[in-house]
Amino acid sequence: MKSGLNINIKQTQKLVMTQSLRQSIEMLQMSTIELSELISQEFLENPMLEDVSAPRSEDYLEDMVNRNLSGDESDNTSSPEGDVPENSYDADITKNYDEDDKNRLFLENAVTTRESLMDHLLWQARMTAADNDELELYEEIITLLDDNGFIKYGDLAGIQHEKLNLVVQSINHFDPVGCAAHGVRESLLVQGEYFFPDDTILHKMISEHFSDIEKLDYNNISKAMELPLNTIIEKSRILQNLNPFPGRSFSGSDIKYVIPDIDVKLLDGEIIITLNDDWLPNISLSGYYMNMMNNKSVTREQRDYFSSKLQSAKALIKNIEGRRETIIKVVSSVMKHQREFLEKGPGNLKYLTHHDVASEVEVHESTVSRVCSSKYVQTSWGTFELKYFFVSRLKNSGEDVDEDQSSDRVKGLLQSVIAGEDPEKPYSDEELVILLKEKGVTVARRTVAKYRDVLNIPSSSKRKKINMIKS
Repeated sequence: MKSGLNINIKQTQKLVMTQSLRQSIEMLQMSTIELSELISQEFLENPMLEDVSAPRSEDYLEDMVNRNLSGDESDNTSSPEGDVPENSYDADITKNYDEDDKNRLFLENAVTTRESLMDHLLWQARMTAADNDELELYEEIITLLDDNGFIKYGDLAGIQHEKLNLVVQSINHFDPVGCAAHGVRESLLVQGEYFFPDDTILHKMISEHFSDIEKLDYNNISKAMELPLNTIIEKSRILQNLNPFPGRSFSGSDIKYVIPDIDVKLLDGEIIITLNDDWLPNISLSGYYMNMMNNKSVTREQRDYFSSKLQSAKALIKNIEGRRETIIKVVSSVMKHQREFLEKGPGNLKYLTHHDVASEVEVHESTVSRVCSSKYVQTSWGTFELKYFFVSRLKNSGEDVDEDQSSDRVKGLLQSVIAGEDPEKPYSDEELVILLKEKGVTVARRTVAKYRDVLNIPSSSKRKKINMIKS
């Protein structure tokens, strides 16, 4: 067998993930706010980038020329660097402006904090405790509470103190009433006894028939307590005014505001799509550093540095423009398919997939998926996530309807049918199946039940009891 080394040339194709391509893919997934943060970071790292919309030093000279041409001969020797004028009148004005700026900065930088449940209860404990030993017991119990204001049985087992029960009962009556209880039933019982001390019927309902209260089975409670049904219903209305989770009012997370990335309007039958990115910096190449590259005094190392930064800056500008074009193409295709939604509102979305849009726009499905990530659309019917407009297909076996219905369409029909039902005789799931079939949609009973749960619509028996309480 002959052994040796051979040199062969082989031609292959492979995708090279360049920095520019990686940046382009990442930018598609970004929201407008995230893109703004990226641009701000690039301004700090790349001197070849320039914000055209930012004020320039030439503006100060232009302003001085305009004042001189307008005949304003007031002697203003202040410079753009902010030197204080020697004129006493101007100095007073400048002083006032400085004070206003300080006040404004103080208000802008002031941070408001939400009082936690623990802080609120500890504040009351400090005013209630008889001595430091008792205060330590209050603190030990309060720190064991969860976000709902409840405490587990096992957590109290390790605390050995003669005043344990008295301190727990004291916390029960702190604001909010019902904290340091072992669950919803006990918390409601504490609140019932605190706010309605003489209502023994309400106390007995909570302590002995709580499972029936959860099921809204007032008939069973009425029979067990040998009381009229109207009396039980009246007590249930009182229960609705109590808070089953007293601690949640302090543990709620901060509100997160959504800034729409795209604005869509239907004007005179035409779909108008606008990207809400006017507030982004107007990026351009820096003429100052472009000229510096051609300066003979610049070393080769400096020129190579500027050249690499110039290439990076051009790629960023190109990727931003490519992102805009891709988003507009994808959103235009989506809204063309969901035109009925723009005309009639929610409940009128048609079946649509990423594949449908990708084929129409001539991009990969993954590109459509990236465009839909973290993007919100402002319409005349409200603000929706872009993913909202892609809905699944529901197979329709009805003879009167040729095309398949979307799941959103079925949900809309289901809501409208239930909204128009008789409050005293709500439709069962079987009756809803028949009514939907009359409207051209054939679905199974389990499908109706599933969509009810998605829409947070209770069953017919619970809807009847809820309507009875309201009336």
